[in-house]
Amino acid sequence: SFSPEGRQAAALLASRTYFHLGAYDDAVEFALAAGTRFQAERSLYSDTILACCIDMYVKQREALQEGFDDAPKVDERLEVLFTSLADQWQADEHFAVGVKELVGFFVRARRLDLLDKVLLKQVKAEKTSGILTYTLGVVNRNVRDIEFKRDVLQALVRLFSEGLDAADYISLAECLTFLGDDARLAETLKTLLKQDTLMAYQVGFDLFENSNQDFLKKILARLTYTVEVAPSVPAIASPPAEGEATAAPAPAPAPSTTETKPIDDNLHRIISGELTTSLYLKFLYSRCNADIHILNQTKKQLDPRNATTHLATILSNAIMYSGTTIDGFMRDNLEWLGKANMWAKFTTTASIGAIHKGHADEAMSILRPHLPTPNSVGALPFQESGALFALGLIHSTSSVDGRGPAVEYLKGALRDYAANEIMVHGASLGLGLSAMGLNDEELFESLFASVSACDSVASEAAALAIGFVMLGSSNMKVIETLHNHAKVTDQKEKIIRGLSMAIALILFGRENEADPVVELLLQSADHWIRLGGVFALGMAYAGTGYTKAIERLLEVTVKETSDEVRRNAVMMIGFVAFKDIDQCIDMVKPLLESYNPHIRYGVALALGIAGAGTAHSRAVEMLWMLIKTDSTDYVIQGAVLSLSMLLMQATEADVPRVKEFRDYLRKTVSNRLENACKKFGCILAQGILDAGGRNCTIALHKNGHTIARAVVGLFVFTQHWYWFSYVLMLPLALQPTCVIGLNQSLAMPNYTLTSNAPPSRFGIPKSVLAEKKEAKAAGVTKAVLSTTKKQNKKKKAGEPSSPVSAKKDIEDAMADVAATETAKAAEATAVVEEPTSEVLKNPARVTLRQLAVVTHDNDTRYKPLKANPFGVCMLVDAQPETAEELVAIDPNAKVDDIAPPEPFPWP
Repeated sequence: SFSPEGRQAAALLASRTYFHLGAYDDAVEFALAAGTRFQAERSLYSDTILACCIDMYVKQREALQEGFDDAPKVDERLEVLFTSLADQWQADEHFAVGVKELVGFFVRARRLDLLDKVLLKQVKAEKTSGILTYTLGVVNRNVRDIEFKRDVLQALVRLFSEGLDAADYISLAECLTFLGDDARLAETLKTLLKQDTLMAYQVGFDLFENSNQDFLKKILARLTYTVEVAPSVPAIASPPAEGEATAAPAPAPAPSTTETKPIDDNLHRIISGELTTSLYLKFLYSRCNADIHILNQTKKQLDPRNATTHLATILSNAIMYSGTTIDGFMRDNLEWLGKANMWAKFTTTASIGAIHKGHADEAMSILRPHLPTPNSVGALPFQESGALFALGLIHSTSSVDGRGPAVEYLKGALRDYAANEIMVHGASLGLGLSAMGLNDEELFESLFASVSACDSVASEAAALAIGFVMLGSSNMKVIETLHNHAKVTDQKEKIIRGLSMAIALILFGRENEADPVVELLLQSADHWIRLGGVFALGMAYAGTGYTKAIERLLEVTVKETSDEVRRNAVMMIGFVAFKDIDQCIDMVKPLLESYNPHIRYGVALALGIAGAGTAHSRAVEMLWMLIKTDSTDYVIQGAVLSLSMLLMQATEADVPRVKEFRDYLRKTVSNRLENACKKFGCILAQGILDAGGRNCTIALHKNGHTIARAVVGLFVFTQHWYWFSYVLMLPLALQPTCVIGLNQSLAMPNYTLTSNAPPSRFGIPKSVLAEKKEAKAAGVTKAVLSTTKKQNKKKKAGEPSSPVSAKKDIEDAMADVAATETAKAAEATAVVEEPTSEVLKNPARVTLRQLAVVTHDNDTRYKPLKANPFGVCMLVDAQPETAEELVAIDPNAKVDDIAPPEPFPWP
């Protein structure tokens, strides 16, 4: 009986009544029914109702876009209210205060029209790209809908290039990389080469860091031009002499050919990765701070007859010196290394590749003593096979162009030694690593022939190599072929596991495109094929944090009957959530109380994967509790490995748990009563803590981009549970932590930057010998001479000093001099105050945690082209007319001889 206006007034009264009663859902429902009677005025009631309406609208839009089966239809009243509120917010003169909140609302609500309006208004008001960069970060972190993400990125590309007075080329290139738009990115680089060469080079360096091999090849192909090569002119023959036979007619000139050349040689070297790889190699070689005494001490304390700990020490050395080209420990212990037999010899030889990773120019000369020759391959060629694997490791991070010779060599080795399964194993792994991401159908055919024809060990490696080559291609024909081969009756588990890993790698980063294959694998009756479904789910959604993928993995963990599948399902949560360690902790923390040790092991590895290099306090304490309280050896091993990944480059001053953890590792390794399982983990953990000469950390993403090579390396590393050689895949995930400044000529000038923190906070840990010396000095008390003691005794007794004992007193005094000097040195060391900042020189070691306190205002001549640089950055020279001082580093110019001592006087 009420009129429409009366009904709205009654609804508003009911809404306010329910609000004061605390029934907010009913209050919101009646507020929406009140229509225009409800005014968005600033009051506790209005603010609360609006907040609830916005949350409700965003949730309904998210559920609709995510495609949930039970998603309700978006309430039209909420649609109208949200649109009107957006118009009011944008009309408000204080609009800029909450612009970031608006971006968050519009992104979550999938309202691209409103987002475009607010961004355009803010860009026109500020004339800077700050809000665009913020939006790019929000989209990368929070948007899972690929279509909506592409639409937002397209809008950002337009604003980055047209909406600003000066285009933000670095952010523009980042958007185009996400979109995979190689054509427009290549045109942008061509424009920059004409206008701003330094910016073109900087974009090229960022492009190599953030892109996969296939995308880089497309860019390089577009940055070329074709020239016509003139045919060779045949020599003019002289006329025949009298009486001689007539000469044959001159051959026809060869047809002209064309040749492709890069439009800029320097840019080609940058995008292909040749220059970046060389710079990182020089940095790791020149700044190596690994403590070889840790390895020597470990070697002395272990039983040489134990093959497991012997191999663990070799692998620890490979990780500790990865990419540094420093193999002194191996050269000094050749007899000890010779104790490795069979597959341990294979792994030992392959570890050379991890140490020389990236040293592609010298790869063949380094490995020549170990590579196979037609007459050197015997019945058990483990060393030769390991050398082929090492060749792949060396080229795993090399330039796009530099991989060609290695790929051809390994293809020939796979063909020539196809009858020898040991050789096929090493050649397959090497070929897969050197051709990672090339999507070459011919290589697939060659490797699949090995999968079909060989035994389990060789077939597993060949299958995994297929995954490397076809990485992220989502080639359904290849997936179907591998799946059918895995379903063959009485197929061996190693082969099925290799095929499952290959399918997962082929689906890498494909997100919802992989869902049908994932469900097909998870429904199989064979638990090894179901394991492939878990792998595929983790790799397809790697780094996305997608909640439905995590829920599916948790469902498998709870319902699955196979421990193998359950362990890896929990582990894959770490891969899905590695961009948000807190999300991973919240998901896996309840599983720490599981009765099943396989699940607890998976939890430990998931925390290490998601939090690698972060030293996250909650994750550190969870793993430390697991180490101290768990009674299962392999669970403790997993916790130790994960904790070492979390604490990479962390110092005692920054994270107090570091020293306690290092002491635990040292004691466990030296304890002869500990079993080999725990010792294996602790020895590897020592190498991981000091990886890359203490200059590297595990980095699975950078600037929002997932680093495919790093994720693949860490994924295969986690499968060392089945095959110890997979430990050598970990160096693929290592990223040098540095700032390398380059001038216009791509050389390193003498450039300095400032770390505004005490050196001990982010510095290099003290060596084992230095710690021993400090402990010895700290234990020395103030020396009291024996002569003083005797004189004091005589004074107390009232006896005169005897001249006969004077000589003896002098000898005793001289014997106490050393202790006195040591005590003085200890006291002198104690009073030194630590500075509050530190000047770093190019190339500078800068850890991820240190980056926040680094400033670039110390050098008056050079300034970095982009703000807060990390990795390789171009420098703007304020004094180009002045001669430059360059930094010269040559990893090939090693001097093995010890330099003679300085001249000194001799009495």
